[in-house]
Amino acid sequence: MRISGLQDGEGQIKASDLARVLNALTELAERSTRLLATGESSGRGPKPKWLGVTADFTVTGLASGSTVLGIEAPCLGETASEVFAQQEFWREQPDLDHTALELTTLAIEEARDVNSPGDRFDNAVLEAVLKFKTAIRLPGVCYELTPEDSAQGRFRLDEVLYEQVSERKAEIPASKAWVVSGKLDEIKHSAGRFQLVLDQGSRLFGKLSSSELDAETLRSLWGRQATVEGMVHFKVNGQPRLIEARRMSEGAEGDKVFGKMPVADKGGTGKLLAIQGKPIRSTDLSKLKDAWPGDEPIEDLLSKLD
Repeated sequence: MRISGLQDGEGQIKASDLARVLNALTELAERSTRLLATGESSGRGPKPKWLGVTADFTVTGLASGSTVLGIEAPCLGETASEVFAQQEFWREQPDLDHTALELTTLAIEEARDVNSPGDRFDNAVLEAVLKFKTAIRLPGVCYELTPEDSAQGRFRLDEVLYEQVSERKAEIPASKAWVVSGKLDEIKHSAGRFQLVLDQGSRLFGKLSSSELDAETLRSLWGRQATVEGMVHFKVNGQPRLIEARRMSEGAEGDKVFGKMPVADKGGTGKLLAIQGKPIRSTDLSKLKDAWPGDEPIEDLLSKLD
């Protein structure tokens, strides 16, 4: 990694600046890799061991020329092969010869492309990119990653890129509370992941997010119609990335109305939340606290929103 625009001598960088740069690089690599593996770039609880090992880079030395950091990164096949193998239906499996830094580069490339669907980045990944902007508190600092033995895995972070990333970040639709019903087609017990087949064969990925749900919930409903209540997260192109399931039950005859794919609000990070087309306007997500339904039927919930 070449850092240009410093005020120190060639091959020199203040320890505090170096710490912030490496922290930003590690966080960006972790979030990019975790998103591809699990559908989420961050999560509650301790960091998975495999993720810490995957982003445990080794700085091999400083060289002059601007300031050049030699960095070694382990391959995904060495640190996270089992994790990606468990998610084969979740995302296209990456090349296990790649490193977390190469996944980071792909995420940055997608963020630059205004026509990209946003598979490799979400709000948290883009926030990690923008941390480089303040890692070294000097104007005009530029970061360039250049692999020694590959034409892939290159990126350049500068003011132009930060502006593009900020624009893409503002375009990501806000998450929505939603009720959806479909056939529980595929499950991953250990990871609490599942896939629903909705009307017209469309597929929606999901994860269990409530302590009330566990792998047995998925096992008991596998291959059957299931109704899920939860928070849907969207990609920048408006397509659902996944639904965080708070409640899941066997689908009833009247639940077929919930068989359509969730739809994002237009206009980027809006403030409109909805349950299957029933809007709840709010400028503060905290207002949704304790607003989830209890044990009442879905029909009763929707009638209260009329």
